[in-house]
Amino acid sequence: MMSAQLDLDFASDDHARAQIDAAVSYLLRDTSGAARDHAVEAIVEMVRGVAGRSPHSDTASNRSPMTGVTYRDFVIDAYRRDVDRWRATIRRANGKKIRIAFPPSVRDEATTTSDAITAEKAVEFARMAIDAGEVI
Repeated sequence: MMSAQLDLDFASDDHARAQIDAAVSYLLRDTSGAARDHAVEAIVEMVRGVAGRSPHSDTASNRSPMTGVTYRDFVIDAYRRDVDRWRATIRRANGKKIRIAFPPSVRDEATTTSDAITAEKAVEFARMAIDAGEVI
């Protein structure tokens, strides 16, 4: 699961921007076409989620007790994007990459594409995606 780094850890705004650039480059490595477009959308969505948070909010409040849920050969982590808007990430328990059916790609993890009203529902969406073969 991703952890938030406090802005106090950066020496300057330029250093923070350089870190963002490096992170985006890492996330877009080895991607092209539709897979790259999907990755860019996920990054933009993540930035919007961060920008929509109150600057004084506790980042832990976006985490869920529904983390580390094991289902089949996968681990599911629910996270809150906004009030009553939950999603879940899916990754292999053994750390190997997963294949995503649409758009076809190979990644470290996948994120559910629909918002759920609760963390539990987000985990349910992730389980349904696994059962449907959308994540292999």
